[in-house]
Amino acid sequence: MTRSAFGGVVLLLMAAAVAAVFFTRCEGTPPVVGVAGPIALGAAARDVAVEITDAGAGVRSFEAAVVHAGGEIPLAGRDFGGSVIPFLGASAKQQSAPLSIDAKALGLAQGEAKLRVSARDLSWRDWTRGNQTVVEVPLSIDFRPPMLSLAPGIKYAKRAGSVLFVYDVSDDTEVHGVEVGDRFYPGLPVAGEGVPASRRFVLFPLSQELPADVKIRIVAIDGAGNRAERTPQINIKDRAYPEEKIVLPERFLSEKVPDLAGATGVAFSGDPVATFQEINTRIRQENEAKIREVTAESANEPYFSGAFQQMKDSQVRSSFAERRSYFVADAKVSESIHYGYDLASLAGAPIQASNRGKVVFAEELGIYGGCVIIDHGLGLHTLYGHLSSISAQVGDVVEQGQEIGRSGQTGLAGGDHLHFAILLRGVYVDPVEWWDAKWVREHVESLLAAAKQ
Repeated sequence: MTRSAFGGVVLLLMAAAVAAVFFTRCEGTPPVVGVAGPIALGAAARDVAVEITDAGAGVRSFEAAVVHAGGEIPLAGRDFGGSVIPFLGASAKQQSAPLSIDAKALGLAQGEAKLRVSARDLSWRDWTRGNQTVVEVPLSIDFRPPMLSLAPGIKYAKRAGSVLFVYDVSDDTEVHGVEVGDRFYPGLPVAGEGVPASRRFVLFPLSQELPADVKIRIVAIDGAGNRAERTPQINIKDRAYPEEKIVLPERFLSEKVPDLAGATGVAFSGDPVATFQEINTRIRQENEAKIREVTAESANEPYFSGAFQQMKDSQVRSSFAERRSYFVADAKVSESIHYGYDLASLAGAPIQASNRGKVVFAEELGIYGGCVIIDHGLGLHTLYGHLSSISAQVGDVVEQGQEIGRSGQTGLAGGDHLHFAILLRGVYVDPVEWWDAKWVREHVESLLAAAKQ
């Protein structure tokens, strides 16, 4: 090939490359703007997510504004960088452009408006200004809080107890329930023929760990983020929790601890005290996390009816929220809080469901040994631990008094007994209330019955 022919080929290739770049950069596909709507704005600022994508030249910039009857209010704008000349700057194919819209700060009046978002790409179209996409999303502006009224209810409750409130909300309410300190428990509709559509209730726990000055508020929040709240007039009675010193006998350390280590997957180093400490801390924490996971879901209607039954012919060996300190000789080696009751009868005694419910857990669970957990609806669960055998299966609907297993000394137990606990919305509460037919009738059933009228 002659030199002139070679030069011609080079020029042809360069021209083809320039033409390819030109046609690529002159692509005519505009960017895609993603923003969910319609958007409701209330008294509080609202965050709005905006996603911009451009598979061709890449995203260049965006602008946002609120368009209303009085004109247009700019919100935000940004140039994402990049270059219209290839290889001189990166051109991102996707960009996020979050917005915060504060209707009150912007001086917007109650009513309707639009959010306008404009985005351009790095194309050479429109004299290198790029392809443009403009989207408009409806805005509704409402500063009025939802309606919320609280029905008369109980005036007194105990720490570590259970509470039920009935209330009404307007139909624009999207979130409702009770705030107890920094915890929120959502409410449920009151079901029944002829019951007002506005009627709601919430059944929630008063943890024994709540601070003395805890604030309790019934809240309702609408789609615009407007909030209404009511403070119930309820007096929370404090209580003392017993303390117990438990001396770990040599036989327990030499026989029980190695067996339990094998059952829970803890490596036994030959030091039973260190092994016990790991079981009583790490394994206990893991077991409690599993219990929270199992009890996170519950039926929205009650399976239970009336009072819960204590284990038949049983003696109480320890009480709720007992503070336990474990000693070897005179040295304190560990501690725990006992969130339930230890109930003892004959060895291998039949363990019966304390009320009607659905079995949601039935297997070994670390320090609890053979364990059954029953969902009774409305966030209420019962737990049965240290069972020597389990006859119930997950998914079974069991009746009050139906046998679910036999007592034993599996898990972290020094003798044959039942560990019985009640959890409400994943929080341990004192079973004594739920064993009391008068309490259940006055604090739960009568309130729900009145709510249906």
